[in-house]
Amino acid sequence: MKEQLDLFPQEELQQQEAGSIEIPEEKIITDTEWCFQFFNNEPIVFAWSNEDEEPAPLVLQLQPTEGEGLNFQQNGMTFRVFPREISEETKQQRAEQNASQNKEA
Repeated sequence: MKEQLDLFPQEELQQQEAGSIEIPEEKIITDTEWCFQFFNNEPIVFAWSNEDEEPAPLVLQLQPTEGEGLNFQQNGMTFRVFPREISEETKQQRAEQNASQNKEA
């Protein structure tokens, strides 16, 4: 926090005026389930932690191979994550982004 105030001294003034600002600590969920949700529909549980074990992070890894993918379905809707050959449009966007980053460096 001190480092942030050194970078942004105006925030220190705001904090002095507003009083002490507390940043809540992250609360680890000890018995965890992971969900997906479409819009405001009911969340769908697709994974959970084992009882009496510390929950590990959920990592979704898809390989860049044909046929690879991950589908979530609810009420006839499907949310799909998948790799495919890069399109010409994406190649152009990538080139523009790389060129922009190279100018900044």
